[in-house]
Amino acid sequence: MALLSCARYEAQSHAVFAVDMVGSSRVPDDLLDPMKSELEQLLDHALGSVGLDSGQARHFRETGDGVMVAYPERHLAALTEVVFYLDHLLRTRNRHARFPIRARVAVHVGPMHENGRYHRTYITLTRLLSARAFCDVVAHWCRRDATGERFGAALIMSETVWSRIVEPCRVPLVPAARCARATVATEDFHGQAWLHFPGLEADTALTTCYLDSVPDRRGGTGAEGAVPQADTATSCVGWWGYA
Repeated sequence: MALLSCARYEAQSHAVFAVDMVGSSRVPDDLLDPMKSELEQLLDHALGSVGLDSGQARHFRETGDGVMVAYPERHLAALTEVVFYLDHLLRTRNRHARFPIRARVAVHVGPMHENGRYHRTYITLTRLLSARAFCDVVAHWCRRDATGERFGAALIMSETVWSRIVEPCRVPLVPAARCARATVATEDFHGQAWLHFPGLEADTALTTCYLDSVPDRRGGTGAEGAVPQADTATSCVGWWGYA
């Protein structure tokens, strides 16, 4: 019988990244696979633009409409900047496509066991990606930008990522001044997160007023869900001139 030791279960800190295609349920069946392949190819290009090799990603997970990957923590800043290039590639692609592709992106950092099957860090990442506040703002901009020429990808990052590298201005392509805070609260997770839409102007992308007034309800709306008319966020959006 093998001896157990703490060294055997030592976890290394990883930067983790998730991407999910927005609104795939509305895409005709014959386009689902081609669009998923396109998203994967564009993600490969975006990763390459920040010096990361998709083939060297760790803990690869398929998520239906997207993927989750991990890299050593030293790549956290680069991984956070992937959204900038992915947004540009998607918006360029959408100018000539029948159906636009938009993506939600989440970035977090935390410990992961090398041979583990389940990781708390990935669980947190999925909670961020499906946060109600994030999905609502993404849905709002999908409606405002039906062709996908202004909005290609949006980012939600954990408070740890924000405080460690974004707020100190260590990520030039994700300026702190163009991020907005949101509360993520589910049955098993509660915390602050930060949102960024690289393809939108700073004065029209996001507002703390809107985000802070959207509660994160269990179950969410899905990426293409609409903000309920009774939600206090709706009037806040209208006040800022977005609706």
